[in-house]
Amino acid sequence: MKKLFTVVAILAAMFVAGNVQAQMSVNVGYAPEVITTNDNSANYQGFFANLVYDINLAKNFGVAVGPQVRFNTKSESNEILTVKTTMTHNQFLVDVPIMFNYRLNVTRDINIAPFIGPMLTYAISGNTKTTVDSPLGATTNTTNWYGDNSDYSRFNLNGVGGLALNYQNFKLFGGYSLGLLDLYKSDNVTIKTNSVFVGLGFAF
Repeated sequence: MKKLFTVVAILAAMFVAGNVQAQMSVNVGYAPEVITTNDNSANYQGFFANLVYDINLAKNFGVAVGPQVRFNTKSESNEILTVKTTMTHNQFLVDVPIMFNYRLNVTRDINIAPFIGPMLTYAISGNTKTTVDSPLGATTNTTNWYGDNSDYSRFNLNGVGGLALNYQNFKLFGGYSLGLLDLYKSDNVTIKTNSVFVGLGFAF
């Protein structure tokens, strides 16, 4: 983890110093995430937006770095007799992807760029809101995933790979992200993540 932070710091310093050429792009996309607890998987709807600097390191070879914000959400409900229970799970995250890419020119305006690299993740917040509605009234309780006594880790390290199709200033891309760390401190519980994603981008 420390080595990855060092790489990010070096790239940022090079960019500020003007020693590298970089192109900025804005991207948005859909990234449904699977959170697996032991043998049980929960499917979350996920959305992201990021600001990326694609730094040219050599001919057709570069690295894309920039902050990304991501939102995961999941709702579920069940009803037993006259009692209905609704649970809504929300999670906000910040990612720092470091994507090495190689551009394969198809025409003057079109290129294909496979990319691969690590992505650092920090969970800003996560909670589950539970509402129980019965003839006696409704009660609501909110559980913080990352409370003071929680064993749920905010940090994750992901391995990411994918492919981008670039046409002039526009980009269509997709790929797969695999969480490499166990997000729960207990020996009896293992929590890991994985996600597919698709997105659209515009380069300035």
